[in-house]
Amino acid sequence: MNWLVPLLLGLVVTWAAACGNGDDNPISKTPAPDPPADVNKAGNVVFSPGGVESAAQWGSDDFELGAVAVAGDTLTVTVSYSGGCRTHRFTLVAADGFLESDPVQLEVAIAHDADGDPCEAYPTEDCHFILDPIKARYKASYGPGPGAVVLRLDRATGAPLIYEFD
Repeated sequence: MNWLVPLLLGLVVTWAAACGNGDDNPISKTPAPDPPADVNKAGNVVFSPGGVESAAQWGSDDFELGAVAVAGDTLTVTVSYSGGCRTHRFTLVAADGFLESDPVQLEVAIAHDADGDPCEAYPTEDCHFILDPIKARYKASYGPGPGAVVLRLDRATGAPLIYEFD
């Protein structure tokens, strides 16, 4: 049993060293504690005149897209990525205009900015995007009242994502 404490201490030190980025920055290299379960990770929604092809200007770091769902005015996506020492930002980048169909369609993509995170953990988390800017853009184009938009989310598989609103 006397060997357990040094072993655990050695593992913690090794893990902490793996999160270092090699510079002399005095900022802590350990990951931030997990937020409380009731706090949701929220991402920004932006419109890009260059369409989803220009999403890289908001971040081009790799991530894995898992489950996707629209409920009310919120798009929830499950993302997995390499990191764990810095704050990762996800942005929903939408094309500047709708594709005419019934219902209209909107091309969207998720951009990931890892902030140069050197760690190698592989967190998985839900990210939530409030779709009010898309609703506002729709109403500015098509008038007041209820509407529906098919979100053509890059890298998503499965059933179409339909955002319906009053």
